Amino acid sequence: MSLSTVNTNKQDNFNLLNWFSIYGLLVIVFISTCTSLILNTFLEQHLIKRDAKVLKDFVSKMSEHHDPIPYFESSYARDGTQFNDFFADIAHMPDVARINAYNRENIIVWSSDSAIIGQQFPENHELEEALEGELVFEKGDISKLEKPEHLLLAAGLDWFVENYVPILDPSTKKVVGAVEIYRIPIELTKSITYGKKLIWICVFSGSLALYIILFMVIRYGLQRIEDQQQSLLGQTRLSTIGEMASSVAHSLQNPIATIRSSAEITLDESPTMEITENIEDIMREVDRLEDWIKELLTYTSEYGNPSASADIAEVLNTSLRSITDRAKRIGIKVFKTLPDNIQIVRGDPGLLVQLFDSLISNALDAMPQGGQLMIEASTSGAGKETLITLTDTGFGIPTDQLDTLFDPLATRKKGSLGIGLALARQIVQSYSGSIHINSTVGSGTKVTVILPSQLS
Repeated sequence: MSLSTVNTNKQDNFNLLNWFSIYGLLVIVFISTCTSLILNTFLEQHLIKRDAKVLKDFVSKMSEHHDPIPYFESSYARDGTQFNDFFADIAHMPDVARINAYNRENIIVWSSDSAIIGQQFPENHELEEALEGELVFEKGDISKLEKPEHLLLAAGLDWFVENYVPILDPSTKKVVGAVEIYRIPIELTKSITYGKKLIWICVFSGSLALYIILFMVIRYGLQRIEDQQQSLLGQTRLSTIGEMASSVAHSLQNPIATIRSSAEITLDESPTMEITENIEDIMREVDRLEDWIKELLTYTSEYGNPSASADIAEVLNTSLRSITDRAKRIGIKVFKTLPDNIQIVRGDPGLLVQLFDSLISNALDAMPQGGQLMIEASTSGAGKETLITLTDTGFGIPTDQLDTLFDPLATRKKGSLGIGLALARQIVQSYSGSIHINSTVGSGTKVTVILPSQLS
């Protein structure tokens, strides 16, 4: 097997809709998940940072009402553990679990845990940054405590925020110390949790809506492509039929005319009954050949003026007159309902007569043992369209054959080229109309032709 054959088979097996349904969904879910995680991280960091800045501003305002310098002297750490008003105010802030106050030598001068007052923690990078005047904040997981000063935090809580707030001398604006504040931010946690849920819901709802819209667009696009492919295939067939029909018509017209003329002359000479029947058979077959050629030429020809108009009542009456004798002969009753105010429709009268001749002939063929044919006309869309329905009580059409009824050269009727319905649709569509067929095996067939009114 050649490489080109293998590639062709692979392309034939490719289904864009199935491919998008799987891989498109995976890509959208992946992007949505990454986006949600990034937004969640940003939201959490932003809210924690904002909370730390508010805390710093609050502590700074408090320090302006106190003289913070004595609190951060080494002598204060040696002398005692008096619970003064400055640290008391900080300790009583909402969600504060504990506080440690450090001087510039990294010595704890005051703590809500009196046991560690006076201790020194030389290796503390966050504290060093705070003593340089920077606000430092960090989210911590209580289940993963690392620093010695974390060990006395309350157990059973999920996470905490560790803030290092520099304390400035009100007059010189120099850092005299830093306060380490451990907070269990209950309200902040609620806000973060709610924000994260909202992000997940919004991102995945939007992603789902995007997936559905893209799926529908792709499915619609594929349907349009398939319709265009079918149209292109029909046009290819049409081109082939046109070339064949033109050649056949020109080649057969003269011989057929000669045969019919000879038959008519022989018939006029009053031959015997047996010869008369044979000649009439010849003439009928010649007429049938002429009808086929006419049908082929009509199917492949350019239509007339697209703005032409026709009286649909007159068109239908013309078509019905041509089948009256045949309908009576096989026992078919024809019922016609045409309103007096029926609209003038867009379409060439001759082509519309040929259209309804084909449709009515098909209906009669479907009732070889007799039946009923109902023809009705009405207007819809505020008079912008005219609907003509032909309903027979014939043997009906199987469901699996309905999709191919309008395909050229597709016929299951003996003695037919299979162009009648294809020609009918082409005539209707050339005047911006449509044709629909509904059928049930054993119950009959209903054909609906919709043509725009001339005034629309």
